[in-house]
Amino acid sequence: MEVTMSKPKAVIFGAIGTIAETSDIQRQAFNRAFEEAELNWIWDAETYRDLLKINGGRNRIRAYRDADPMRANVTDAMTALLHAAKTNHYVAMLGTNHLHPRVGVVELINGCMSHAIPVAFCTSTATANVEALGAALADSLPFNWFAKIITIDQISQPKPAPDAYIYCLDQLELNADEVIAIEDTPASIASAKAAGIMTIATPGATTREQDFSAADLVLSSLEGVASQYLDL
Repeated sequence: MEVTMSKPKAVIFGAIGTIAETSDIQRQAFNRAFEEAELNWIWDAETYRDLLKINGGRNRIRAYRDADPMRANVTDAMTALLHAAKTNHYVAMLGTNHLHPRVGVVELINGCMSHAIPVAFCTSTATANVEALGAALADSLPFNWFAKIITIDQISQPKPAPDAYIYCLDQLELNADEVIAIEDTPASIASAKAAGIMTIATPGATTREQDFSAADLVLSSLEGVASQYLDL
């Protein structure tokens, strides 16, 4: 089915995974946090793929805990500490990895900027994660290219609730039908669609086997999107 999209007044990247492949770095950071806490928890690639269906690191920890009564000794307060430790490890690990933007990301952003179309970054992850990603990609994708950056610190409910997108639209002073969102997980797509936004899905290495039928368009990369779909 051919999808027709009019030229948007803004493009919104909705997750770290739409910009760079970092899922396995995050998985390793979780495992380091668990090891530090002397928990016998190890998230392998398959386990983490399943947990990525849940938005938010703390929620993933809680879901994993709740799936086995033997893990019930991990309190909500402990999950907060584990998540904070994971974030610290993730930030440090990003600094030592040779990270690059996903294919087509820079091309699309450049295309938008050349047509005076603002690009936003609207995620429900922590500000520290976004800042670490920005530092890791500084040479190839300066984050001052983003007109607005929205994180969990500015909203009350994480995705799949639409709060992040509603707040982002308010900051951009645009209506939902004037923008296009780019997402990489079904839960995040649900957030954009709940806000009434047309959404392109670009599944990453760890999410491509999930159900993306709710998206308006599913692509393996953003290469050529500016010219082929957005008339830029």
